[in-house]
Amino acid sequence: MPWNDRKIISIILKECDGLEERFDGYRKEVTAAVADILQYERQHRVSATNIQKKINDKCNATARLLLSKTKKDRS
Repeated sequence: MPWNDRKIISIILKECDGLEERFDGYRKEVTAAVADILQYERQHRVSATNIQKKINDKCNATARLLLSKTKKDRS
């Protein structure tokens, strides 16, 4: 992995660690979603994939999950 990619990943992980823990496991869920998106990007570099659709689907699924867990945690 090129140095620049490692630097970007370390910055993203540091920012994820600083997120407010809205429910137990919130940071872990966000970090996992970011990791999946980074994997999509890596696959896209190797072969032409429909990365925009994959990213949109991942973001929407993660948003729904986080919203439902946040609502459940507040009730």
